[in-house]
Amino acid sequence: MGAEDGYGPHDLARHPDRDDPSDYRHPFERDFDRLIHTGAFRRLQGTTGVVAAGEADHFRTRLTHTLEVAQLARRLGDRLGASSHACEAAAIMHDFGHAPFGHVGEEALCAALDAAAVRWGLDPDAVGGYEGNAQTFRLVTSRLTGHSDLPGLNLTRATLDAALKYPWARGEVSRSKWCFYPSEAEEAARVREGLDPERRYRRSVEAQVMDWADDVAYAVHDIEDFTLAGAIPLALLTQSAEARERVAAQLVARRERRGKLADAREARAPRSGASSPHASGAGAIGAFPFEQPRYTAQELADAFERLFADTSGPFAAFRGLTGEYDGSSEYRRALRSMRTALIGDLVHAAHPVDADAPFRRHANDLAIPLEARLVDDVLRDLLWLFVIEHPRMATYQHGQRRIVTDLLELHVTAVESGDVAIFPRDLQPELRPLIEGTQDDTSRVGVLRLVADHVGQLTDDGAARLHRRLTGHVAHGFTDWQ
Repeated sequence: MGAEDGYGPHDLARHPDRDDPSDYRHPFERDFDRLIHTGAFRRLQGTTGVVAAGEADHFRTRLTHTLEVAQLARRLGDRLGASSHACEAAAIMHDFGHAPFGHVGEEALCAALDAAAVRWGLDPDAVGGYEGNAQTFRLVTSRLTGHSDLPGLNLTRATLDAALKYPWARGEVSRSKWCFYPSEAEEAARVREGLDPERRYRRSVEAQVMDWADDVAYAVHDIEDFTLAGAIPLALLTQSAEARERVAAQLVARRERRGKLADAREARAPRSGASSPHASGAGAIGAFPFEQPRYTAQELADAFERLFADTSGPFAAFRGLTGEYDGSSEYRRALRSMRTALIGDLVHAAHPVDADAPFRRHANDLAIPLEARLVDDVLRDLLWLFVIEHPRMATYQHGQRRIVTDLLELHVTAVESGDVAIFPRDLQPELRPLIEGTQDDTSRVGVLRLVADHVGQLTDDGAARLHRRLTGHVAHGFTDWQ
């Protein structure tokens, strides 16, 4: 019996559909097929990962990252007994809602949208802000994607639940991450229908698989990309105890500034299976999205030392190399060995909390050992230390924030003047009646939501070109069109 056979009618439910009864595909396979034929999926090829698409030949784009996450999620889900198709579908759509320029654009768009809401006398939370995960849910469940007579892509309940990485509305648990706007609250409630109240804020196992696959892909592949770019000195870190000591201190200091470390007493405190969404769930770190392993500064430094000093570990092949990446076969082999070892170790470390319970939806949880979490955090923190927080990246991102903020404000100003000509023609018929009724709060919210949809669905290059046009910074106005 395949893993898909363990999902019942409730899991496979969708809105009334026009599916051919003779279709040989499993419902989760149909979900996946619908997702990869969307414009939202194709748009990922032009959206920032860490740097913009086209920055260099070897950098992963948001699209290639998504494909790698899907591959890891499929294999992990299959190994543990979940539907590999549901896990893969969740991974394929997990970044659909990314704004232009990635997380930088997302934050700028959210801040600009909140400011516009306040200016219009609206509660920003009633508008919903802008969050990539919530925008993903909106894209696949609303009329923005799919046919006008169907609710978005009309995916199954289990696949939609697998995409709810932060299953709550803005401010309900967190003001930094959430998974649906007020406009999609009813659909989110339908997806989560029938859950035990104790699971209200907890993710399905398919969502946990997708999230861990995302963490692993992000950590390992970005380390590889930026080693190729000469930004991360892996050879030095394997060979120099002094360099490791210096970098470990920087990693610890960074986490201390963000309040992400525990003191020794807290780290030794036993975990319980309390039902509070903020409690650690008997080893199921990650079932509630904001549960994080609590470790001390010393544990972090020790994990970093073990990772790079181990003569048989993932980075061992770098011990005989010198300098930055030089394209040699030795360096290529070292990177390949590193990637294979890290992904293998991190993916295979994951296991079910309850070995006897079915590994599907809310019948189980994914357990990630603390050592695996430490390794993943070390890798991601190295990227922040050597790349994201470097001044050359900071200046780059400053301009990206400016573009996204200006685009939102320019379009809101156009709406205020009643001018919809700068919007795509498919949005103009929807905007006009909303603009005519802007004295009504519901209409105002609808207008701002559509403006955010428009700006949020631009690619990096599309956002930059549209910004040049709207601010008059183009040499040729008619032929420089999108």
